[in-house]
Amino acid sequence: MRKENSTNFINNVTLENFCNAHKVLSKISGRWKLSILFALSEKETNYSDFKVVLPDITDRILSKQLKELKIDGLIGNRKSKLESIYFLTDKGEEIMAVLRMFKKL
Repeated sequence: MRKENSTNFINNVTLENFCNAHKVLSKISGRWKLSILFALSEKETNYSDFKVVLPDITDRILSKQLKELKIDGLIGNRKSKLESIYFLTDKGEEIMAVLRMFKKL
């Protein structure tokens, strides 16, 4: 987390208020976030399956990226006694529709 009174934080808030595209891009930026979103666009996935699809991601980074995507409302998860299943939310599906357009370029 950045300090709320830092120049960097204030500039980021200004950019997000000025441009919605900046706000969206900041939510999906991160080394693994796009890969996680594309994996979830294929099927709902549990934590251990991410490790198969993204073998080079560390547990710490995977947990962090999943948490951030969940906080931003792009993914959700259902917990059972045995596992936690991650899925795209409606907001995540909307962003994926835009990302698929970029994929065609």
